[in-house]
Amino acid sequence: MNLLPRSITAKFNAVFDMRSVPIWMKLLIALVPCTLVLLIAAGLTTNRVSGQFLDDVVRKNVQIRATALANEVGIFLSNRREDLLMLGYKQITGEGLYDFWRSRQKAYGWGYEAVAYLTTDPEQCIYLVRRGKDAVMIPKGDIQQVRPDPRLDLNEIPRPEDGILVSSVIETSYPIKDAEQLSPSVSKNVIRFMNLVLRHGVPEGLLLLEVDITQIRDILGKFGSSMSSLNISESKEPQHSFFFSLDGWLWFSPDETKGAPPRFSPLAPNGFPGRFGILGHSSTFRPSREQAEYWRMVYEVRSGSSGVIMLPDQDPESKADNYYMGYAPVRVHTGPDLSHKIFGGVAIVDHSSQEGHRQSILILLTAGLCAIVLSLVVYIVSRALTRPVLALTNELDRACATGQLADIETPGRDLETSLLTRSVNRLFSVIREQTQELTLKDRLLLMSSESERVRLEEEIKNLKRKFLAVDIEEILGYTPVLESLKLEIIKASSIDADVLILGETGTGKQLAAEVIHRLSGRSRKPFITVNCGGLDENLLLDELFGHVKGAFTEARADRRGAFLAADGGILFLDEIGNASPRVQQSLLRALSARRISPLGTDAEYDVDVRVIAATNEDLLEMVENGKFREDLYYRLKVITIRIPPLRSRRDDILVLANHFLNDAAIQMGRKDIGLTRGALEKLKAHDWPGNVRELRNCITRAVAMAESSLIYTDDIQLDDGDFPAPARPQAGFKAPAPSVPVPTGVECRIPEGVVLNERQREAVSLVLKHEEISRSDYQKLMGKDLPKRTAAHDLQDLVRKGVLEMTGRGPATRYRLARSRQTSEPPTSG
Repeated sequence: MNLLPRSITAKFNAVFDMRSVPIWMKLLIALVPCTLVLLIAAGLTTNRVSGQFLDDVVRKNVQIRATALANEVGIFLSNRREDLLMLGYKQITGEGLYDFWRSRQKAYGWGYEAVAYLTTDPEQCIYLVRRGKDAVMIPKGDIQQVRPDPRLDLNEIPRPEDGILVSSVIETSYPIKDAEQLSPSVSKNVIRFMNLVLRHGVPEGLLLLEVDITQIRDILGKFGSSMSSLNISESKEPQHSFFFSLDGWLWFSPDETKGAPPRFSPLAPNGFPGRFGILGHSSTFRPSREQAEYWRMVYEVRSGSSGVIMLPDQDPESKADNYYMGYAPVRVHTGPDLSHKIFGGVAIVDHSSQEGHRQSILILLTAGLCAIVLSLVVYIVSRALTRPVLALTNELDRACATGQLADIETPGRDLETSLLTRSVNRLFSVIREQTQELTLKDRLLLMSSESERVRLEEEIKNLKRKFLAVDIEEILGYTPVLESLKLEIIKASSIDADVLILGETGTGKQLAAEVIHRLSGRSRKPFITVNCGGLDENLLLDELFGHVKGAFTEARADRRGAFLAADGGILFLDEIGNASPRVQQSLLRALSARRISPLGTDAEYDVDVRVIAATNEDLLEMVENGKFREDLYYRLKVITIRIPPLRSRRDDILVLANHFLNDAAIQMGRKDIGLTRGALEKLKAHDWPGNVRELRNCITRAVAMAESSLIYTDDIQLDDGDFPAPARPQAGFKAPAPSVPVPTGVECRIPEGVVLNERQREAVSLVLKHEEISRSDYQKLMGKDLPKRTAAHDLQDLVRKGVLEMTGRGPATRYRLARSRQTSEPPTSG
């Protein structure tokens, strides 16, 4: 929608119409993008074609090398068959087997892990096992302790004319000591080659050769070496290869060295999902079934197929995005007709494709550099030609930034710039006139809207219809977050368990506890409140557990503590985070055993009390810092209720404002007073760091100071400095009536903003008269059967407000006027 008149739009289009743009600017707009598109397209095409070509070369290279490596491993395993057949032609004696083992060690540079001839007759069995650089014979009586026993596979071994039996990788245990003579047995991971020995066509026994699986690792290591004739890659990237079994286990890492942990790069970096370790060998790894490409490779190897797959590179040390993995099956010749079985597979990981891609990227970068040079030349020429217009643009930007649409004055260097400057100034003149008219209309509309009286009752009804309300008369509000709180309170009321209420000071924690008491099965029993932050340690212990006569100097009679007073009901512990360690320990013992012992006696009393604790502290942080007992925290935290912040339920401000407005109107005799729309919006826009207490005081002050029957925006005084901004300002409920100001007859200076109740004002007068008093003195002087708990609270509250100061501890505590308040000036009104 166009808000400007057609005349202004036409003038604006006349200034910025492309038909008035000079030819050099059109060349700049047309030439540079076209050149960039052509060069980038050429570079991308070259990159794509060359990349596909290089990828095909790398894929074939990787597949050939994987097949060559698989053949190398297969030849190694097939040669073991030849050795086994050759052993069958030799004399089968202990000396003959040892000579065979020694000759193969000299020929290969390594020795078989075991050479054996086994029959069902233990006396004819021979079992040689490598130990260090020599071979030792297992005693005939211990051969049956070899695990797994090769004779168990006797029925699975084919006849000599059909071939030999090659096992998978197994863990064998020999009943001999290791080279260091530390262990009574030796375990090794080997591959077994077994062949039947026939006598007159009947199986007489079996011959066995065992090869350490690390021989395959050595083949992989030699292949990965730059000196290997099989390594035909010229890539500078690391060339990885590994062996895997038909059930998916990876054996050995290309980076594995003695003493170093296994590293299956790039298949097992950065928490690659899988499983380590099989057969006691830490150098094994099996990827999870989620790695579909890997398991497709395993299945194809099982079927005798080879191929190449591309996988994402997850190695943090690699700069490549993908890599190729070539794989091929390892075939072992087992029969005389060169029949074979698939023993496993080998795979080679190659990053060479990235090198070809780097060359293609270099071509693309060269094309981009040419485009940048061309753009730079065009830009320099354009800047020289457009300098006058840029000066005009800067003036326009300054006007937009400051919002002052004053006439622009630029030195006219050419005809076009002068014409453009005059057109812009005419446009600014029209905009200024229309802006003034719109501003005047908006101001009138705003004043009318802000002066309109808000129908609070109708607004509240609409709010009730908008949200599903749970009826708890003490808690005002209908927003979802508050409804959730109501449900939590109802649930907590139905369960007879301790409750921890979290919330800032003044947000209604005690009211929430009172609602739980009213709705619970203990509603007919006492509800006792103790402020743990308002008393010192000794007074708080006395307040909680009471004392017996003679427990201390002023203990002239027995006193029931809060636990006994609340027996059968609920004990509300406010500001539990301020309790001292000694008080915390006593509370923990009382909550754990539900038994208390008054001060001055060892007698214990059973109590049936449900405890509701509240705090504005972060108890979990206090536990971590050692300021609050962890066991007490979890003892209290059976049910936790968190009161939501007022700022998170701004719609409830309407309900709270209506309630406080009606209360203040009744107290001050102004029943017709109401809120304007502007005042309500101002209340909703405020963050209320003081929560509902601040909102109540604000409404009360506005009612008292309003000069008419309506509270306008200016009547709402928000004192942001009165309350510290909490990290989580809490929600509130109905609050008590406003405090009564301090009378002018008390000869002391009350701190500004401090409000005292009637008893506290009398307490100040008593202190001025008697210089200092104790709690018991205050009770006697006040009379009226003032409870000890109330007296202690009044005096402690005066200490916190800075009016009085406390000396001594326990029963010897005395209260006197704070030195900074001893003045003859009249007090200020709260």
